[in-house]
Amino acid sequence: MNVVVSQTDQWRHRPLYLAILERLKAAGCAGAVVTNAIAGFGPTSQIKTHTLLELSIGLPVMITVVDRPEQIERVLPEVTRMLSGGVITVEDVDVAYYSAAFDGGVPDLRVSNAMSAHPEAVIPDTPIADVVERLVHRDYTELPVVDVAGKLIGAIGDTEISVGPDGISLSLQKAVGPDLVREHLARIKAEGAKVQSLMRSKVLSVRPEASLREAAFLMHQNDVRRLFVVDADGRLVGVISRLDIFECILSGYRGRTAPQEHRLPLEHRTVAEIMDQSFPTVSEDTPLLQAAEAVAASEVKRALVVDDRGNLVGIIADSDIVHRVDAAEKPGFLTLLRSRWSERARQEVRRAHGQSAADVMTSPVVTVRDTSPVIDALSLSVEQHIKRLPVLDANGKVVGIVSRPALLAASLEAASTRSL
Repeated sequence: MNVVVSQTDQWRHRPLYLAILERLKAAGCAGAVVTNAIAGFGPTSQIKTHTLLELSIGLPVMITVVDRPEQIERVLPEVTRMLSGGVITVEDVDVAYYSAAFDGGVPDLRVSNAMSAHPEAVIPDTPIADVVERLVHRDYTELPVVDVAGKLIGAIGDTEISVGPDGISLSLQKAVGPDLVREHLARIKAEGAKVQSLMRSKVLSVRPEASLREAAFLMHQNDVRRLFVVDADGRLVGVISRLDIFECILSGYRGRTAPQEHRLPLEHRTVAEIMDQSFPTVSEDTPLLQAAEAVAASEVKRALVVDDRGNLVGIIADSDIVHRVDAAEKPGFLTLLRSRWSERARQEVRRAHGQSAADVMTSPVVTVRDTSPVIDALSLSVEQHIKRLPVLDANGKVVGIVSRPALLAASLEAASTRSL
């Protein structure tokens, strides 16, 4: 797309060509360039030339942008509305070579380029039962709370609801099965609690014009997976997640065509440098009660299952236990996996005679080598939808576990190294 305007054209007291460039960048275009003519004329003006006497007044300026057809179609109406005169041409081109100027870490983009716009939200009067019913069928476990003007005033999700009327986290409710979920919802509806009684008012937010790096740092610093995006008036306009940032990082790596010997920061660092070497393990024949206790005691609510040689054979999450134990035992395990572990819970769980870690574990497990580049682990995490990857050495033994927070921290460190 070529946009030809006059060098003296203005848009809201700024040079029009600069305003168009900013609009194209905000829309996420791959790039654009402005060229200044040395001579030219339009339908109502005399020939203008680039001389010292005329000081180049009113010479044509051309903004050229090359991008995917759907992107050009999206920005064309916006740019057209900015013109009071000039010309716009759109034509098909063959791209012989393109390499994004990407040198690793979090790319130089705005939050608006990566966020999900128009997110689902609730108001303070929304019943808690409605929130649970919605989130049980979503990939995420939190909803923003807005007032009647659409301004962000809080949030409600897994943390608030798990200590609320029902006491069971949403992630576990997704695993218990439809019958138990219906029972829980009926109880919550009978209690009649509203969002305003459980929501938290302190929430983190970011502006759409903020850099992706700023958003990533805010997530890392506060150990959160998502940020709400608000405009200058505090109205909710989007949401950006850690996964959104990872996808932007991967897009940058996939889009570059620089020689592979020019390795970037996330290709130099290995998984062994960022993995957590502290993780719970159980054996295949560990009684289910003991395996459940290991999972409940773990911060990540997971335990790795290893054989007698220390080789990884499976992984157990709290949801695996609830999903795979006998139907009659589910209520007891739900009690076990709540915030408090009591002797009564142990007694209920002991009824699961004969079941062991091998009966409830997930196998095979997606893993990553300790010598693999960090970018490989990040790619696996995104493509396989896995939040924590067990790390194996050359002999197949478990030596650690790498999490998404660690991958985000490594990406930010790469960005810091790059800026030095």
